[in-house]
Amino acid sequence: MFTAFVFSLTIIAQGNKNDKGKRKDKSKNEKSVNQKSSEQIAKEKKVKDEHNKKIWDGTSDKRGKGPKPSKNQPAKVRAAFQRDYPNASNVSWSKYRGDWAASFGNGIYMSTALYHANGERRDTRTPVTRNEVPVNILDGIFKNRPGTRLDDIIKIDLPNGVKEIFRIKDNIEGRPVYFYYNSDGQPVKYDY
Repeated sequence: MFTAFVFSLTIIAQGNKNDKGKRKDKSKNEKSVNQKSSEQIAKEKKVKDEHNKKIWDGTSDKRGKGPKPSKNQPAKVRAAFQRDYPNASNVSWSKYRGDWAASFGNGIYMSTALYHANGERRDTRTPVTRNEVPVNILDGIFKNRPGTRLDDIIKIDLPNGVKEIFRIKDNIEGRPVYFYYNSDGQPVKYDY
């Protein structure tokens, strides 16, 4: 009996020793996952910062500042956003000029949707490439401004079936200037 008792204690002790090793390995894995996630978080923050810079380029609030991060958006705004973009991912909210802005993953793009406090959508902005701009808009741009560089293009989707608008950034005498064109290629005014 004594031998069986000692043998049992030995097996239990070895089991505990192996558990400690497993716990160490597990904590190492958790640590590497945490490091990876912090790297991922930093990368996502950089992408978001670049996105916000491009989306809000050329606009500022009354104090000359851009959007401020926020977590307290009104329920009507959250509900309207959920209705409009049910498949949105990585949503982050900010407040800008009294409106609420949701930056989010929209398929392969990052977009920003603007809402008034009553939940009414003002517009949705998505950076696009030159290849995604309809030909009639490119024709209109080069007809009105032949030397335009197409570096930063933002597609602005308006609610209620209104034609989309494209914001084109150009440099005149070293200063950025923004031009707006509707989907027919006609210059339009858009203030925001």
